[in-house]
Amino acid sequence: MAKITINLTDEQEKFLKLFSKNHYPGAHDNVCTPQPIHVVQSYNPSYVPFGEDTAEYYDSDDLRFCWDSEYGMWFKSDIEAIKGWYDYHNEECPIPIEPFSQLEFEEIEDVTGQEVQILDYKDYFKAYGIEWIAMAWELEDWKDIAYFFILEEAKRYMDYQSHNLKKPRTYTLHGGYSNKGEYHHFWQLLYDIGKELNDQMCVYSCG
Repeated sequence: MAKITINLTDEQEKFLKLFSKNHYPGAHDNVCTPQPIHVVQSYNPSYVPFGEDTAEYYDSDDLRFCWDSEYGMWFKSDIEAIKGWYDYHNEECPIPIEPFSQLEFEEIEDVTGQEVQILDYKDYFKAYGIEWIAMAWELEDWKDIAYFFILEEAKRYMDYQSHNLKKPRTYTLHGGYSNKGEYHHFWQLLYDIGKELNDQMCVYSCG
C-alpha cells in the first residue's frame, strides 16, 4: 500500500469534505445506490408524426399540435392550439371552441357560417379557420447535461443553470454492473480522503 502527501486547494478540500459528509454508506443522498454518480438532465422529448393508422399505439394525451410553419410553437391540446392561433392573430374566435373528441362525426357551423361535418382533425381545424396543422406524439425523453459526485452540487447546478434547462431533474446512476475498472476505486479514494479530512477536523475541534 502506497502512502503519499498532497496539497489540496481550498475548493478541493471543501468538496471532498462535503462528498464524505453527504455520501457515506446508506446516506439519503445516495438515493439507494452504491457509489452513485448524479446526472442533471434536461427534458428533451422526441416526436413521432401523427398517423391515423398508428394512433392506437400512442396515448392521446401525448398528442401535440402546431400551426406554425417553422414548428416553433407546439400546443398540448387541440383547444390550446386554436386559442393560441387566435391570440397570435389578435382575433376572437367567432364560434365556441370545443375539443375534437366532442365534435367528431358532428355537423357544426364553421367560422364562415357554413355547415360542415367533422370527420377528422383536418376538418376540425379547418372549421376553426386553421388551414394547416402539424400533429405529433410527444415521447418523454431526457438529455444528460452535467455529472456530479455530490447530489447537493447537482441540485445547485439546476438552480444557476435553470435558464439553459427545460424541466430539469437529477438522475442517479451506479458505476455499472460488474464494473471492474477504475470507477469504484476512484470513488472510494475520494470518499476516504474526504472522510479523513472530516475526522481530522473533528479531532481538532473536539480535542
